[in-house]
Amino acid sequence: MNYTFIGDIHSAADDLAVLLAEPTLQASQVIFLGDYLDGMPVGELAPLKVLDLIMAQVKNHAAVALLGNHDDFWAQTALGNELAFDTWKRNGGRATWKLLGLQGETLPAISQQLNQPPLLAYTKFLQQLPVTWENEHILAVHAGIYWGTAVKQQVKDDLIWIRDSYFFDDPANPTNWHRNYLGKVIVTGHTPVQTLTTTKQGYVKMQADPADTPRYNIDSGSRSGAANGGIFALTLATDGQVVSRHWVVGGQLQAVE
Repeated sequence: MNYTFIGDIHSAADDLAVLLAEPTLQASQVIFLGDYLDGMPVGELAPLKVLDLIMAQVKNHAAVALLGNHDDFWAQTALGNELAFDTWKRNGGRATWKLLGLQGETLPAISQQLNQPPLLAYTKFLQQLPVTWENEHILAVHAGIYWGTAVKQQVKDDLIWIRDSYFFDDPANPTNWHRNYLGKVIVTGHTPVQTLTTTKQGYVKMQADPADTPRYNIDSGSRSGAANGGIFALTLATDGQVVSRHWVVGGQLQAVE
């Protein structure tokens, strides 16, 4: 079986619909890497349209949807978490609340509306999302892992928030990729590739040296304001070998060599 990993979406329902129609994706199991919300959304109810597409894939096609930090904002705000609410408010929450037609900007007001129809079904979906997916050769997670800690012992906040200490051998001098001590191919999103490379390929392949097991970052900056921001899909075989790469920017699908 092949697996297709889809990077950060950030309310881009139009681009996601184009990507999901690609035949390679339809012939593989899809794993979404999280961050379905927020960004710079276009169109009324855009976040819900994304969630509708993902929920249909999970229900009808055995897709897996992982939790991203922006999805956790919603899930935790609905539980009354003040820190999650305040962080969400400063990181795209206000725009999302407006698109959803929510009234007010206080935690009690927003939490109450997230726990009532029609949003309750989306809240329940987000609150039960797993943070990792793996097989014998591949690990998928939203942000990355904390090196030296077993996957099952990782802290959720690291799995959905970590950046430089996952990417680089020396975060204070970010010039060399960290060695992949896990020994599995790791696929992540969370950090737009535009902040890590200038290759403009929509993804980053990270190896400490040619013998190192590769890691892939496939957050291609959807709705981030980047000129080449889009949604990236990486299809891997069961053993982690690359089968294909696809990228949707501005509604246009392209294969990436």
